[in-house]
Amino acid sequence: MRLKLFCVHIFFTAILPLSTMAQVEDKPEMKSKTKAMTLPGGRPAYYYDRSEILKQLQWNWESLGPDETPPEMNPGGKAIPAYAKGRGNGTGRINYLFLHPEKENCLWACSPTGGLWFTANSGETWVNGGMDRLPVSGASSVAVHKKKIERWVVATGDGDDVFMFSDGLWLTEDAGTSYVSINGKNEEARLPFGDGYPTDGQIGEVVSSFRNLKSLFVASNKGLWINNRTLDPGEILWTKIAEGNFYDIEILQGRSKRKDIIIAAGNKLLISFNGGKKWEEMPLPVYPEPNRYPFLRMSIEVSPAAPYKLFAAVTCSEALSQSSQGEGTLQVFDLKTRKWQMIKSLRAETDNVIPTRARAFAVSPLDPDFMMCGNIQPLYLSEDGGHSFSKIEKNQMHDDCHFIGISKNGTTVWAAHDGGVSVSRDRGLHFETKDKGIGAANVFGLSVAQGTAPQVLFGGYDVGGNLLREKKWQHVSWGDGFETITHPANPSVMFSTMQNGGIQRSIDGTGFESSVRPAGTKTEWHTWIRMHPTNTNTVYCSGTKLMRSRDLGDNWEVIMDVDKMDSTLYCAYRFYLSEEHPAVMYVYVLNDGFTHPQIWRTFNINEPDPQKIIWERVKEVPVDGWIMNICMDPSDPRKFWVLYGKVEREGKVWWFNGEDYEDYTANLGWSRCESMVLQKGIEKRLYIGSNYGVFTRHAGESQWTLLTGLPGTYIKALDINYKAGKLVVGTFGRGIWWGDLIRK
Repeated sequence: MRLKLFCVHIFFTAILPLSTMAQVEDKPEMKSKTKAMTLPGGRPAYYYDRSEILKQLQWNWESLGPDETPPEMNPGGKAIPAYAKGRGNGTGRINYLFLHPEKENCLWACSPTGGLWFTANSGETWVNGGMDRLPVSGASSVAVHKKKIERWVVATGDGDDVFMFSDGLWLTEDAGTSYVSINGKNEEARLPFGDGYPTDGQIGEVVSSFRNLKSLFVASNKGLWINNRTLDPGEILWTKIAEGNFYDIEILQGRSKRKDIIIAAGNKLLISFNGGKKWEEMPLPVYPEPNRYPFLRMSIEVSPAAPYKLFAAVTCSEALSQSSQGEGTLQVFDLKTRKWQMIKSLRAETDNVIPTRARAFAVSPLDPDFMMCGNIQPLYLSEDGGHSFSKIEKNQMHDDCHFIGISKNGTTVWAAHDGGVSVSRDRGLHFETKDKGIGAANVFGLSVAQGTAPQVLFGGYDVGGNLLREKKWQHVSWGDGFETITHPANPSVMFSTMQNGGIQRSIDGTGFESSVRPAGTKTEWHTWIRMHPTNTNTVYCSGTKLMRSRDLGDNWEVIMDVDKMDSTLYCAYRFYLSEEHPAVMYVYVLNDGFTHPQIWRTFNINEPDPQKIIWERVKEVPVDGWIMNICMDPSDPRKFWVLYGKVEREGKVWWFNGEDYEDYTANLGWSRCESMVLQKGIEKRLYIGSNYGVFTRHAGESQWTLLTGLPGTYIKALDINYKAGKLVVGTFGRGIWWGDLIRK
């Protein structure tokens, strides 16, 4: 009864408005007291310290979602083909689940970019774990107190794909209402994450002994660490057990703490037979082509039914990258003989298990012969200890499984994937979505309709195209979604994209059934499209050839062939238009080495004959690096701002005055800026989306003002709804938000 009452309390406290939560900025112990260091190449070590941003305003932002799986629009059609039904809609990537071993209704879900969610009713509803106010919202794993389940330690960042850097560990004692860093303050005994330490560190997993939350083990690419004294932020001391790239920690609980067996795995296998006091390094398994695939990662599963066997998904690749996947093998380590036995290759029967999906592997706690593994689609099941696997093809989940967990009853199976969370009550044969309340969408591009109510179409990583209209979300196209178009005068006309140039069109707003992919060009993975601001029948698509359609995508023509302009050029990567200058287009061009960007422009983009469109190269760019956006001066099209995706203190934003570039960065600090939009009619006011929040500045100001209050995620997309007076923000990990425009 106490558990039920407590869980109700958590639900009521967790759904309070964010303004009622303790603000990290207001807690002096959470502020950086260390100056940022610079790593080789100018990369800052601690680039999310906002203390140098002097101009800050707490802004009112409203989350628009989605916070549960949007229903599919026209499933079985061209935008969501029959084979993709149920495989593309979701709320966003979840990489890790913590299943409470005693309270089966209680689970925690970790998004590597969006944060943490908690459920006390077996996933019927989830509540936000309060990480929106941390410098880094992404969560790689969580450790929870055995009895006081409002008390947990969360590891920030992304331990799998490295989509988000890590700020180390944070402790909450009130279910996420407030957090405090427990990386340690003693320079000789602290975790090497955040606050002055290199941000290339990643935590694969944080685990407690479950007897006491104070006994914490951390597996990271900066080694294996242990703390067993105190969680007091000022007194905590960490001990480094071993160097290595550690990923996974498992504990076989004995009769007492000193009888616990601790297993730490990654590119090494370390075992402690006395609760963590003494460690022994075990031999590595033999796996195929170690010279070709030097990056080794072991994900360990233990079953109380077979206490002396460690089951391992042994994955290897050229590097920590999905694109360089090697071989996955299923192996068993015998704790008595200390020898490995290879059961089988996982490539042929199971579509492989690659390093970034290594936790998509589970063994039943009741029956070690029952195990499951996954990768893209579908899941695979073995009932003979992994000697053979069979596909589970029907009633499955979203693509790209990252985690599988089998409850202690041996029947309930939980899965985390690129669309959220799913559960099976029959040992994996049938899954149902359980993600109500999880808002973890990774937004790449968005467009809005001009109206008092929000209409937003966004392209999301893993979850395709999604449309908010009349206060309801719908999934409109599948795959990885990128840029979108919403017609400025007729919001029923929309375009949604997917990877490598896929474009789906809606004419009446009831379905995206017209495929209007341009032929004759190779597009980039991040499909980039735009509509002409005044000739609204005209749309453009970038690629090795810049394409134009003057009939809403039915027919396409080449308007810029970069290879013919210069044989060293690779593609027209992105392009930019302006309502004030409808005859002008700026194009960001990449060379074949992707090392030195070029900017080209034309002043007669509306010329009917493509051969008569005149292109000129703008003066050499001021610095190398990825260009994120270009905004034209509304009064003079020969002048513009250019935004770089850099973290250095200088050279992020440049103003081209018609003759030369001027550094416009000012006080953006170590922020990582990835989007920019110009507000019409307000003294050339710019908004920039960053990992700090939204910055704004108009022509009469010398400094940027940070509008705080958004989650600690990257901001990938911005658009303006002038009718509602709102700036619409697409975050990478926490979906869509909007807030008031500045009116002066």
